[in-house]
Amino acid sequence: MSTNRFNAPRVRIPDVLERGKAFAAELPIYRDGSLVEPASGTFRLVDESDNEVIASSAVTITDSIATYSISASQLPSTLAYSDSYTQYWDLLLPDGETYSFKRPCALARSALYPVVSDIDLEGEYSSIENLLGAGKTSFQDKIDEAWVRLVQRVRDMGSLEYLIMTPQSLRSAHMNLTLYLIFKDAASVGMGQDSTYMDHAREHREMYERDFKTLQFKYDEDQDGGVDDKRRAGYPIIMTSRPPRNSYTNRGTIRPFRRW
Repeated sequence: MSTNRFNAPRVRIPDVLERGKAFAAELPIYRDGSLVEPASGTFRLVDESDNEVIASSAVTITDSIATYSISASQLPSTLAYSDSYTQYWDLLLPDGETYSFKRPCALARSALYPVVSDIDLEGEYSSIENLLGAGKTSFQDKIDEAWVRLVQRVRDMGSLEYLIMTPQSLRSAHMNLTLYLIFKDAASVGMGQDSTYMDHAREHREMYERDFKTLQFKYDEDQDGGVDDKRRAGYPIIMTSRPPRNSYTNRGTIRPFRRW
């Protein structure tokens, strides 16, 4: 029997593991809009040098999803911090074939968590709950999706989200991207009598883009628990020619450009 290359593991952003802390790893598999329940499988974790951190161990199937509970003792303080750890999932699927899936992950001093919740959305629009779908009581799905997109964009621009020491720096971008998703969804299902919701969606998308282009945050590049002296930009300036020899600071004095 041939393998099906269209089984889709849901890998949104890399998992972030912390030394000395337990972590519940999981890998949902989808096909044709439904979860594909593995019959069995194994989990393995390796570091950036392909050294085995957790040897191949049996997974647990919970609500049709392969899971593995990493214990605190399996992530000792002797492990090196790195963004290049890899989870390997070998899962036996209903077609009788075993599929090998990879999921990137990091080992870090600490993880970064979302900075927006429903109460923040209500602070912006007091009646936003009217846009909740039938049977829903929260916009958590939109908040989570916006967070995933924001984290991936931070990574695409060359930074690692879990090294950010000022999570509040991401709040405005997270808020506006969430509101964009909410209003775009409302417009797509025909809520409202005119283009108001789509106009709101476009407005918040533009605000999100501005937020990201002006994003700056404090960073802990060496993961010593302290804050680096230099701020980092979420959207670095890319020079397509030689930079000018001097630049003006906001105090009107001149200083030379530093070459990196």
